[in-house]
Amino acid sequence: MYAPRRPTVDTTVAATAFLDEHGWSAPVAEGLGDFPRSELAWDYGFQQQPRKRPRVVAAAGCFVEEHSVALPQQVVPQQRGTRAAASGAASTSRGAINGDGLLSRLCRRHDAEIDALLTRESERMRAALEDARRRHAMALLATMQRAASGRLRAAEDELDRAARRNAELEEKARQVGAECEAWMNLARSHEAVAAGLRATLDDQLHLLQSQPPRAPASAGGCEEGGDAAEDARSCCFEAASAAAALCRSCGGGGACVLVLPCRHLCLCVSCEAAVDACPVCAAHKNASLRVLLS
Repeated sequence: MYAPRRPTVDTTVAATAFLDEHGWSAPVAEGLGDFPRSELAWDYGFQQQPRKRPRVVAAAGCFVEEHSVALPQQVVPQQRGTRAAASGAASTSRGAINGDGLLSRLCRRHDAEIDALLTRESERMRAALEDARRRHAMALLATMQRAASGRLRAAEDELDRAARRNAELEEKARQVGAECEAWMNLARSHEAVAAGLRATLDDQLHLLQSQPPRAPASAGGCEEGGDAAEDARSCCFEAASAAAALCRSCGGGGACVLVLPCRHLCLCVSCEAAVDACPVCAAHKNASLRVLLS
Protein backbone atom coordinates (compact mmCIF):
# COMPACT_ATOMS: atom_id res chain seq x y z
CA MET A 1 0.00 0.00 0.00
CA TYR A 2 1.28 3.42 -0.92
CA ALA A 3 1.40 6.06 1.82
CA PRO A 4 0.89 9.74 0.91
CA ARG A 5 4.11 11.74 0.80
CA ARG A 6 5.34 15.11 -0.31
CA PRO A 7 6.98 15.37 -3.72
CA THR A 8 10.74 15.77 -3.58
CA VAL A 9 11.05 17.54 -6.88
CA ASP A 10 9.70 20.74 -8.25
CA THR A 11 6.01 20.85 -9.20
CA THR A 12 6.94 21.89 -12.71
CA VAL A 13 8.68 18.59 -13.19
CA ALA A 14 6.17 16.48 -11.28
CA ALA A 15 4.56 13.80 -13.33
CA THR A 16 1.53 11.59 -13.00
CA ALA A 17 1.39 7.87 -13.71
CA PHE A 18 -1.72 5.98 -14.70
CA LEU A 19 -2.80 2.46 -15.25
CA ASP A 20 -4.32 1.60 -18.60
CA GLU A 21 -7.11 -0.98 -19.18
CA HIS A 22 -4.76 -3.88 -18.62
CA GLY A 23 -3.21 -2.58 -15.41
CA TRP A 24 0.22 -1.66 -16.85
CA SER A 25 2.08 1.23 -15.23
CA ALA A 26 2.96 4.14 -17.52
CA PRO A 27 4.90 7.06 -15.92
CA VAL A 28 4.66 10.38 -17.70
CA ALA A 29 6.89 13.45 -17.37
CA GLU A 30 5.31 16.90 -17.51
CA GLY A 31 6.94 20.25 -18.18
CA LEU A 32 10.14 18.86 -19.72
CA GLY A 33 10.31 19.73 -23.36
CA ASP A 34 13.56 17.97 -24.03
CA PHE A 35 12.59 14.74 -22.17
CA PRO A 36 12.23 11.82 -24.58
CA ARG A 37 8.72 10.28 -24.30
CA SER A 38 8.22 6.55 -24.40
CA GLU A 39 5.57 4.76 -26.44
CA LEU A 40 3.32 4.20 -23.38
CA ALA A 41 3.49 7.74 -21.97
CA TRP A 42 0.70 10.30 -22.33
CA ASP A 43 0.24 13.74 -20.79
CA TYR A 44 -3.25 14.21 -19.36
CA GLY A 45 -2.48 17.33 -17.37
CA PHE A 46 -3.52 15.92 -14.00
CA GLN A 47 -2.05 17.40 -10.82
CA GLN A 48 -1.58 15.87 -7.45
CA GLN A 49 -4.85 15.86 -5.52
CA PRO A 50 -5.68 14.80 -1.99
CA ARG A 51 -7.47 11.53 -1.47
CA LYS A 52 -11.22 11.80 -0.81
CA ARG A 53 -11.91 8.11 -0.04
CA PRO A 54 -8.89 6.65 1.71
CA ARG A 55 -10.30 3.13 2.17
CA VAL A 56 -11.36 2.72 -1.47
CA VAL A 57 -8.14 4.25 -2.76
CA ALA A 58 -6.05 2.09 -0.46
CA ALA A 59 -7.85 -1.06 -1.60
CA ALA A 60 -7.56 -0.01 -5.21
CA GLY A 61 -3.87 0.73 -4.70
CA CYS A 62 -3.31 -2.72 -3.30
CA PHE A 63 -5.22 -4.28 -6.19
CA VAL A 64 -3.18 -2.25 -8.67
CA GLU A 65 0.06 -3.09 -6.93
CA GLU A 66 -0.76 -6.79 -6.97
CA HIS A 67 -1.79 -6.87 -10.63
CA SER A 68 0.56 -4.32 -12.12
CA VAL A 69 3.56 -5.43 -14.11
CA ALA A 70 6.32 -3.04 -14.98
CA LEU A 71 7.19 -2.83 -18.63
CA PRO A 72 10.66 -2.14 -19.79
CA GLN A 73 10.89 1.41 -21.09
CA GLN A 74 13.39 3.14 -23.23
CA VAL A 75 14.62 5.85 -20.88
CA VAL A 76 17.82 7.85 -21.12
CA PRO A 77 20.18 6.87 -18.29
CA GLN A 78 20.56 10.37 -16.96
CA GLN A 79 16.79 10.77 -16.48
CA ARG A 80 16.16 7.67 -14.37
CA GLY A 81 16.53 9.41 -11.08
CA THR A 82 14.20 12.23 -12.09
CA ARG A 83 11.50 9.80 -13.24
CA ALA A 84 11.73 7.74 -10.06
CA ALA A 85 11.23 10.88 -7.98
CA ALA A 86 8.29 12.00 -10.12
CA SER A 87 6.66 8.58 -9.93
CA GLY A 88 6.92 8.58 -6.16
CA ALA A 89 5.30 12.01 -5.98
CA ALA A 90 2.37 11.05 -8.22
CA SER A 91 1.55 7.70 -6.61
CA THR A 92 -1.33 9.09 -4.55
CA SER A 93 -3.17 10.73 -7.45
CA ARG A 94 -2.50 7.74 -9.70
CA GLY A 95 -3.94 5.32 -7.14
CA ALA A 96 -7.04 7.47 -6.63
CA ILE A 97 -7.82 7.85 -10.34
CA ASN A 98 -7.08 4.23 -11.21
CA GLY A 99 -9.07 3.03 -8.16
CA ASP A 100 -12.12 5.02 -9.26
CA GLY A 101 -11.96 3.60 -12.78
CA LEU A 102 -11.40 0.06 -11.57
CA LEU A 103 -14.24 0.38 -9.04
CA SER A 104 -16.61 1.65 -11.72
CA ARG A 105 -15.63 -1.19 -14.02
CA LEU A 106 -16.11 -3.68 -11.20
CA CYS A 107 -19.53 -2.17 -10.44
CA ARG A 108 -20.55 -2.35 -14.07
CA ARG A 109 -19.33 -5.93 -14.34
CA HIS A 110 -21.12 -6.81 -11.11
CA ASP A 111 -24.33 -5.22 -12.42
CA ALA A 112 -24.00 -7.10 -15.70
CA GLU A 113 -23.44 -10.37 -13.86
CA ILE A 114 -26.46 -9.69 -11.63
CA ASP A 115 -28.59 -8.87 -14.68
CA ALA A 116 -27.45 -12.04 -16.42
CA LEU A 117 -28.13 -14.08 -13.28
CA LEU A 118 -31.58 -12.54 -12.91
CA THR A 119 -32.28 -13.19 -16.58
CA ARG A 120 -31.22 -16.83 -16.27
CA GLU A 121 -33.23 -17.31 -13.09
CA SER A 122 -36.30 -15.69 -14.61
CA GLU A 123 -35.99 -17.90 -17.69
CA ARG A 124 -35.54 -20.96 -15.48
CA MET A 125 -38.54 -20.01 -13.34
CA ARG A 126 -40.61 -19.29 -16.43
CA ALA A 127 -39.68 -22.68 -17.91
CA ALA A 128 -40.43 -24.40 -14.59
CA LEU A 129 -43.80 -22.65 -14.32
CA GLU A 130 -44.60 -23.52 -17.92
CA ASP A 131 -43.66 -27.15 -17.29
CA ALA A 132 -45.75 -27.24 -14.10
CA ARG A 133 -48.69 -25.65 -15.90
CA ARG A 134 -48.38 -28.18 -18.73
CA ARG A 135 -48.18 -31.11 -16.30
CA HIS A 136 -51.15 -29.77 -14.34
CA ALA A 137 -53.17 -29.40 -17.54
CA MET A 138 -52.24 -32.93 -18.62
CA ALA A 139 -53.18 -34.34 -15.19
CA LEU A 140 -56.48 -32.45 -15.25
CA LEU A 141 -57.19 -33.69 -18.77
CA ALA A 142 -56.37 -37.27 -17.76
CA THR A 143 -58.69 -36.99 -14.74
CA MET A 144 -61.48 -35.63 -16.91
CA GLN A 145 -60.93 -38.41 -19.44
CA ARG A 146 -61.10 -41.06 -16.72
CA ALA A 147 -64.29 -39.55 -15.30
CA ALA A 148 -65.85 -39.28 -18.76
CA SER A 149 -64.87 -42.85 -19.64
CA GLY A 150 -66.36 -44.10 -16.35
CA ARG A 151 -69.60 -42.27 -17.01
CA LEU A 152 -69.64 -43.56 -20.58
CA ARG A 153 -69.15 -47.15 -19.40
CA ALA A 154 -71.93 -46.71 -16.83
CA ALA A 155 -74.24 -45.33 -19.52
CA GLU A 156 -73.36 -48.21 -21.84
CA ASP A 157 -74.07 -50.74 -19.07
CA GLU A 158 -77.40 -49.07 -18.35
CA LEU A 159 -78.23 -49.14 -22.05
CA ASP A 160 -77.37 -52.84 -22.23
CA ARG A 161 -79.57 -53.58 -19.23
CA ALA A 162 -82.42 -51.60 -20.76
CA ALA A 163 -82.00 -53.48 -24.06
CA ARG A 164 -82.06 -56.84 -22.26
CA ARG A 165 -85.12 -55.78 -20.27
CA ASN A 166 -86.82 -54.66 -23.48
CA ALA A 167 -86.03 -58.00 -25.12
CA GLU A 168 -87.46 -59.85 -22.11
CA LEU A 169 -90.62 -57.76 -22.20
CA GLU A 170 -90.99 -58.36 -25.94
CA GLU A 171 -90.60 -62.11 -25.38
CA LYS A 172 -93.21 -62.02 -22.63
CA ALA A 173 -95.51 -60.02 -24.88
CA ARG A 174 -95.14 -62.64 -27.61
CA GLN A 175 -95.84 -65.41 -25.11
CA VAL A 176 -98.90 -63.61 -23.78
CA GLY A 177 -100.10 -63.05 -27.35
CA ALA A 178 -99.63 -66.74 -28.14
CA GLU A 179 -101.47 -67.73 -24.97
CA CYS A 180 -104.25 -65.30 -25.79
CA GLU A 181 -104.53 -66.74 -29.28
CA ALA A 182 -104.63 -70.27 -27.83
CA TRP A 183 -107.36 -69.30 -25.38
CA MET A 184 -109.31 -67.67 -28.18
CA ASN A 185 -108.99 -70.81 -30.28
CA LEU A 186 -110.09 -72.90 -27.31
CA ALA A 187 -113.06 -70.62 -26.77
CA ARG A 188 -114.00 -70.91 -30.41
CA SER A 189 -113.68 -74.71 -30.22
CA HIS A 190 -115.85 -74.75 -27.11
CA GLU A 191 -118.37 -72.63 -28.91
CA ALA A 192 -118.30 -75.15 -31.76
CA VAL A 193 -118.71 -78.03 -29.30
CA ALA A 194 -121.59 -76.25 -27.62
CA ALA A 195 -123.19 -75.64 -31.01
CA GLY A 196 -122.71 -79.32 -31.94
CA LEU A 197 -124.22 -80.47 -28.66
CA ARG A 198 -127.14 -78.14 -29.16
CA ALA A 199 -127.62 -79.52 -32.66
CA THR A 200 -127.40 -83.10 -31.35
CA LEU A 201 -129.97 -82.35 -28.68
CA ASP A 202 -132.21 -80.74 -31.25
CA ASP A 203 -131.90 -83.82 -33.47
CA GLN A 204 -132.71 -86.11 -30.60
CA LEU A 205 -135.70 -84.02 -29.64
CA HIS A 206 -136.86 -83.96 -33.24
CA LEU A 207 -136.41 -87.74 -33.45
CA LEU A 208 -138.40 -88.29 -30.31
CA GLN A 209 -141.12 -86.02 -31.53
CA SER A 210 -141.26 -87.79 -34.90
CA GLN A 211 -141.83 -91.27 -33.38
CA PRO A 212 -145.46 -92.54 -33.65
CA PRO A 213 -147.43 -92.75 -30.45
CA ARG A 214 -148.11 -96.16 -28.89
CA ALA A 215 -151.43 -97.97 -29.63
CA PRO A 216 -153.79 -98.55 -26.71
CA ALA A 217 -153.91 -102.01 -25.21
CA SER A 218 -156.73 -104.47 -26.41
CA ALA A 219 -158.27 -107.54 -24.78
CA GLY A 220 -157.48 -111.21 -25.58
CA GLY A 221 -154.72 -112.51 -27.75
CA CYS A 222 -154.36 -109.32 -29.61
CA GLU A 223 -153.35 -107.61 -26.43
CA GLU A 224 -150.79 -110.27 -25.68
CA GLY A 225 -149.39 -110.18 -29.20
CA GLY A 226 -149.07 -106.42 -29.07
CA ASP A 227 -147.28 -106.53 -25.75
CA ALA A 228 -144.81 -109.08 -27.08
CA ALA A 229 -143.99 -106.97 -30.13
CA GLU A 230 -143.59 -103.87 -28.02
CA ASP A 231 -141.29 -105.67 -25.64
CA ALA A 232 -139.13 -106.90 -28.51
CA ARG A 233 -138.91 -103.44 -29.99
CA SER A 234 -137.96 -101.87 -26.66
CA CYS A 235 -135.31 -104.51 -26.07
CA CYS A 236 -133.70 -103.81 -29.44
CA PHE A 237 -133.71 -100.09 -28.76
CA GLU A 238 -132.16 -100.58 -25.35
CA ALA A 239 -129.46 -102.86 -26.82
CA ALA A 240 -128.63 -100.28 -29.47
CA SER A 241 -128.49 -97.53 -26.88
CA ALA A 242 -126.22 -99.61 -24.64
CA ALA A 243 -123.86 -100.35 -27.55
CA ALA A 244 -123.74 -96.67 -28.49
CA ALA A 245 -122.89 -95.70 -24.89
CA LEU A 246 -119.69 -97.84 -24.88
CA CYS A 247 -116.20 -96.60 -25.90
CA ARG A 248 -115.42 -97.28 -29.54
CA SER A 249 -111.69 -97.70 -28.80
CA CYS A 250 -111.54 -100.14 -25.89
CA GLY A 251 -115.22 -101.19 -25.71
CA GLY A 252 -115.13 -101.39 -21.94
CA GLY A 253 -115.63 -97.85 -20.67
CA GLY A 254 -118.49 -95.50 -21.09
CA ALA A 255 -118.37 -93.01 -23.97
CA CYS A 256 -118.19 -89.64 -22.26
CA VAL A 257 -115.57 -87.77 -24.36
CA LEU A 258 -116.55 -85.75 -27.44
CA VAL A 259 -113.98 -85.77 -30.24
CA LEU A 260 -113.39 -82.49 -32.12
CA PRO A 261 -113.88 -81.39 -34.80
CA CYS A 262 -115.99 -84.35 -35.90
CA ARG A 263 -118.06 -84.16 -32.66
CA HIS A 264 -118.45 -87.90 -32.13
CA LEU A 265 -119.14 -89.03 -28.57
CA CYS A 266 -117.14 -92.22 -28.78
CA LEU A 267 -114.23 -92.25 -26.28
CA CYS A 268 -113.82 -92.95 -22.61
CA VAL A 269 -111.62 -91.06 -20.17
CA SER A 270 -108.84 -93.66 -20.36
CA CYS A 271 -108.61 -93.61 -24.16
CA GLU A 272 -108.81 -89.82 -24.51
CA ALA A 273 -105.06 -89.22 -24.26
CA ALA A 274 -103.99 -92.29 -26.25
CA VAL A 275 -106.20 -91.80 -29.33
CA ASP A 276 -105.18 -89.28 -32.03
CA ALA A 277 -108.03 -89.95 -34.48
CA CYS A 278 -111.74 -90.45 -34.13
CA PRO A 279 -112.56 -94.21 -34.07
CA VAL A 280 -115.88 -93.57 -35.82
CA CYS A 281 -114.86 -91.49 -38.85
CA ALA A 282 -111.03 -91.71 -38.56
CA ALA A 283 -110.76 -87.90 -38.61
CA HIS A 284 -107.75 -86.28 -36.95
CA LYS A 285 -108.47 -85.24 -33.40
CA ASN A 286 -107.64 -81.60 -32.66
CA ALA A 287 -109.24 -81.44 -29.24
CA SER A 288 -111.57 -83.29 -26.97
CA LEU A 289 -114.28 -82.32 -24.54
CA ARG A 290 -115.60 -84.33 -21.61
CA VAL A 291 -119.39 -84.53 -21.39
CA LEU A 292 -121.20 -85.07 -18.11
CA LEU A 293 -124.17 -87.36 -18.66
CA SER A 294 -126.86 -87.56 -15.97
